[in-house]
Amino acid sequence: MGEPEDIDIEAGEEQQAEEAPREGFSIGKLIEWLLANMIPVIIAVVISIIFIVIYVNAQISKKSEEEYETHKLSAKPDPKAIFTLDDFKVNTADRDEPHFIRVKFYVSYDGENKKLQTELTDRKIQLRYIILSILNSKQKMEIDTNALKEVLCEEIKNAVNNVLKYGEVDDVFYDEFVIS
Repeated sequence: MGEPEDIDIEAGEEQQAEEAPREGFSIGKLIEWLLANMIPVIIAVVISIIFIVIYVNAQISKKSEEEYETHKLSAKPDPKAIFTLDDFKVNTADRDEPHFIRVKFYVSYDGENKKLQTELTDRKIQLRYIILSILNSKQKMEIDTNALKEVLCEEIKNAVNNVLKYGEVDDVFYDEFVIS
């Protein structure tokens, strides 16, 4: 019977030896566990973010390239016919310091529309009056950039088209736009 008691004692000592490390909290084991389990997760997240950024940048540049090609293909067609409205020399509407504008305008239209061609010639004085009125109403700051000049051309086009009976002008162009 001596032997079973020895076995019981040895089994009890083994259980105590196993329980001893479990009882105490160890910062070292926690750090070891975090490093072993979290570093691969962090690496996977960083790699995923890098791939997402690369993919998004590729898509953005592809879209920009497509927009450029689309814009390049959709350039304005050449005008069919050009009507010259001659030189305009006017003062701006600035009250403090009036500025002088010198510009030459042209309108494009469908050259096959002979009635419109005749109407433009017959109404040239009226069209010049309309354009002079628009130019006289502008201050320098309203027409001193290319974008604002394009807005001015659009305004002139709309005003001219409002008086025409036999068609419309397609576009208004300017030459030698000088503000002094």
